[in-house]
Amino acid sequence: MTGKDAGAAPQAIVGLVVTALLWGAMIPMTHALATRYLDPFFVSAIRYLIPAPLLFLMSLGLERASPFRGPLPWPRVFLLGAGMASFSVFYTIGIMLSDPVRAAIAMSCSPLIAALMAKMMIRAPLARGFWPAAILAMVGASLVALDAVRPKTGSAGDYGYTGEALLVIAMASWSWYSLKAQAWLTPLAWSQMRITFLTSLCGGILICSLFAILAWIDPIRLPVEWPPLPAVGMLAWLGLGGAGIAILFWNYGVSHVGVPIATLYSSLAPVFAVMVAALFFGSSITLQQIAGGILILVGVFRMQWLQAQQARKAFAVQKIV
Repeated sequence: MTGKDAGAAPQAIVGLVVTALLWGAMIPMTHALATRYLDPFFVSAIRYLIPAPLLFLMSLGLERASPFRGPLPWPRVFLLGAGMASFSVFYTIGIMLSDPVRAAIAMSCSPLIAALMAKMMIRAPLARGFWPAAILAMVGASLVALDAVRPKTGSAGDYGYTGEALLVIAMASWSWYSLKAQAWLTPLAWSQMRITFLTSLCGGILICSLFAILAWIDPIRLPVEWPPLPAVGMLAWLGLGGAGIAILFWNYGVSHVGVPIATLYSSLAPVFAVMVAALFFGSSITLQQIAGGILILVGVFRMQWLQAQQARKAFAVQKIV
């Protein structure tokens, strides 16, 4: 990572923290929607299309041009949408087939998976202090998540480790999308707004097509009546926030700090999930969850301090030269 990258834009860091907040809020809201009101696959499918009008209008307003202006590399855009769709599908099925405790442990490994994907795909050097921060983030996320979930009484164990394997594939799919979106579309002078809108749109179309097939096989998956107002509000939050603004901020952050470091910030999502669940769904916050959140913050802040030092040294060398 270069000196310029080490001194990442504060806006990118703030955006990644907001992303973690929005994604964290998605966890209890998705659980509430899927268990009380709507089919989980329907929620997974529709949330990517909800933000499309907002992102389209934002793209028009900020860029003064249509995001559909040509030429467009549609094969690559749809491949990126497929990566996003793969994450959503494998994540949903993985959670369904996995024991919650094992799923929490698997999901806490996202910084490790992101680092390995970046190393294999683009030979990206890791930032100074990344591994201590990653270890603290994984341990902290595990503490938060393990204390927030309770083992199922069902037969998730009958599937062995299929659910955890699918969750690993889901995280690898998201890292692939994040890396390839920047590698393929940024050199075309695409803004992060345009990247987010077109890839989310294609991902939403693909997921909704898959859901249409599932609904044709099993019509009970389709909602038979308009959901109550709280469900509509949560679905709007999931779409506009978690699948719209959050992905926009994520892509912006990735373009500045890279996927591995951005994933460290996303490790804060379980912390925000616990806070949202406590504020709006009556859950309690434990000392173990607080300790886990502190570990994540210590790792992230330590790495940021090391990067700031590196940036200052690089700037001092440039002044001398």
